[in-house]
Amino acid sequence: MQIARFRSNGRPRYGIIDGDTIIEAQGSPPAPHPSLRIGSDHRPPTAGRYATIRPVHQPLPPTNHPGKTLMPPILHRLPQKAAPLTAAAAFLLFLLLPAAAACFAPPAAGPPTPLPGGPQYSAIMVSSDLAAGANRVAFALVDRDNRPITAATAQVHALYTPPTAGQPAEKQTAVAQFLPWPPEGSNRGVFVTDLTFDQPGAATREHPGLWELDITAATAAGTAVQAKTALRVAAEPSTPPIGAPAPHSVTPTAGDNADLATITSAPNPDPELYRLSVHQALDAGIPLVILFSTPAFCVSATCGPQLEILSNLKARYRGQANFIHIEVFADPHLIQGDRLAARRVPAVDEWGLPTEPWTFIIDQQGRIAAKFEQFTPEPVLAAALESTL
Repeated sequence: MQIARFRSNGRPRYGIIDGDTIIEAQGSPPAPHPSLRIGSDHRPPTAGRYATIRPVHQPLPPTNHPGKTLMPPILHRLPQKAAPLTAAAAFLLFLLLPAAAACFAPPAAGPPTPLPGGPQYSAIMVSSDLAAGANRVAFALVDRDNRPITAATAQVHALYTPPTAGQPAEKQTAVAQFLPWPPEGSNRGVFVTDLTFDQPGAATREHPGLWELDITAATAAGTAVQAKTALRVAAEPSTPPIGAPAPHSVTPTAGDNADLATITSAPNPDPELYRLSVHQALDAGIPLVILFSTPAFCVSATCGPQLEILSNLKARYRGQANFIHIEVFADPHLIQGDRLAARRVPAVDEWGLPTEPWTFIIDQQGRIAAKFEQFTPEPVLAAALESTL
């Protein structure tokens, strides 16, 4: 990896480069981690936070750590206003989510053609809100031909490289379980494990250390898979941390909106999921399950299935907990495919959501008991909820 300068919309930009991909771009030079080198000028064909590029002057030198990439999450972040899906995020969606529905915004025109070479297998981070402390970590595996890799489990080694550019130190090992994503039989899914990071690290000026995962797995056919990925670990999470009080957000309800199409993009909404505002449910003295999602504009095509699971849990635990669905976009009935005009509901900012869908389990005292980014199977959510009853 290295740091390179390029121009975007006529302005100079700086970015961390891995192979032929800008993996972090900003207006001023980032503080280089010792494992990064200073590179030459490059110009990406697509403007944006992440953009696939080809060198203008000379090929990029090989990375110091083969297979290591500070890749963005496969699902792009929620902007202040919906913005075009960036090229790299669209590329990753193309790799992992062939059945994905429309994004928050129009995707870039077609995924880039994969460049020759590179590691045989790659790990792509799905979790986007990692911070020092305990984390639920999700990632996907793909091969060089962009095909998803499935296995019952994967062995994960968490390594930390200090700012002094010493050798990576192994901090933790864990086993990640494969969780399939809908539709059934689609071969889509992610590996999930719990990891504790003892300090932040994102190869930035504020947190110059670097975390990475060394992942090994074996497919059902016996094929050995090895992949690496670097990841950003912040000092504090963007979303409410476990044990923190849940924000008392005022959210739209069926009582204030006779036409549910004005407060949810679900094609057949369950009125009971819009009966209470979050602030009302938090004062009820029983556990609460909240799902933030946008069924009609979901990047991963899992928002609809996740909403169905919420309804199933509501029927299963009726009277023991409250259940609320929050559409991430205001006035979804007015979007009509023009996602550039979409606005986030205030609760999205109040809860610090970087992506969607997110599911939160809140205990009887109104504190965050568990949180889950992206699609989460019903048994996992049920177990988390039962721990609060």
